[in-house]
Amino acid sequence: MWLYLSLIVILLLLLYWGLCNRSSSPSPFSADSRRPPAPLVIDKDVRKKILKKGVNPARSSFSLHAVLVDHFLEGGWYPQGVASEIVFQSIPIIERSGGTVLTKAPVQSILVNSEGKAYGVSVQKGQDLVNIFAPVVISDAGIFNTYERLLPAETRNLPGLQAQLSMLQHGIGGFSLFIGLNGSKEELGLEAKNYYVYPTNFYLNAPRETAAKNIPLVYITSPSAKDPTWEKRYPGKSNMIVLAIAQYEWFEEWKDEKVSKRGEEYESLKSVFVDSMLETVLKIYPQLKDKIELLSSGTPLTNQHYIASPQGELYGAEHSLSRVQPEVIAAIRAQTPVSNLYLTGQDVFLGGFPGVVHGALVCASAVLHRNLYIDLTLLERKIKANDSKKKN
Repeated sequence: MWLYLSLIVILLLLLYWGLCNRSSSPSPFSADSRRPPAPLVIDKDVRKKILKKGVNPARSSFSLHAVLVDHFLEGGWYPQGVASEIVFQSIPIIERSGGTVLTKAPVQSILVNSEGKAYGVSVQKGQDLVNIFAPVVISDAGIFNTYERLLPAETRNLPGLQAQLSMLQHGIGGFSLFIGLNGSKEELGLEAKNYYVYPTNFYLNAPRETAAKNIPLVYITSPSAKDPTWEKRYPGKSNMIVLAIAQYEWFEEWKDEKVSKRGEEYESLKSVFVDSMLETVLKIYPQLKDKIELLSSGTPLTNQHYIASPQGELYGAEHSLSRVQPEVIAAIRAQTPVSNLYLTGQDVFLGGFPGVVHGALVCASAVLHRNLYIDLTLLERKIKANDSKKKN
């Protein structure tokens, strides 16, 4: 918890620095990842390989990258039963508090009255639209989906909304490869680690045909190796996830085609990416070559279809240097220009799962008019005190 509180302090310092020193030297927290403070990294090749959170190193914040690295220095956490357990374990808590979780009922629009106040959502249930009314609407669909797709057309043009959108860019899209393997983690030599592999230079400005054969970054991990319950549930089987960054524009011409029916050229382009990524995987794990039972891949269009990423983004709005400027931090809040409508999730805070959690805390604090970070700090002290009494 203290790590993320320190991140909040960094953001507050950044805001203070920018607002109080507009005419002086630049904010020290806005240095890009290629040029961190000289005493820390002096090797030019190492600087090129410093990585970020879904952002080109030239456009990412060194301070935020440092926080990310610090988070993993002593290892990370992984949910038993894989990531879906986060959702499954959260639903009973919501229901015990009087909430209801609806599935297969996608939100089609946010309801806004003649006074410009949000008062509910319209969801699709089968062929029908059902209105659900509420005094407060909280959107975790991301700022682009919320402002550009879910709000009524007449509301989207509000100057406050357009001003916020003009400060942000879509994040980098992702290409995903899922690998099913025959064998346990011990038999295959899989580890509970994340690999960031940099085979070549950055390529996002390259044509898609060239880029597919020269992927600069491949993220490799094995969820089954991290999950202590996996072997009991799926004995003798393992899996692996491989991610690469990919421009939405490389696949945009097929955006109006149906899933799994985008044609031979689309599938051929996917195959080039898969072959290139798999080649990198087998350099690290050559023993897997004859153990692969399943290969399934997805492009930014896949992300767009299944998780509603407007341009197949991995981390929502881009969290580049421009995103952490004081004016942007001050403007992009949980509160929106539409009364009763709030934003939550990573677009409110920072990318990734910790960003989602803190975005939720910031949003809940805004809705309740209460600083929940203070409540959490007091709760932590209370728990530690109780634990100390039990030990004594």
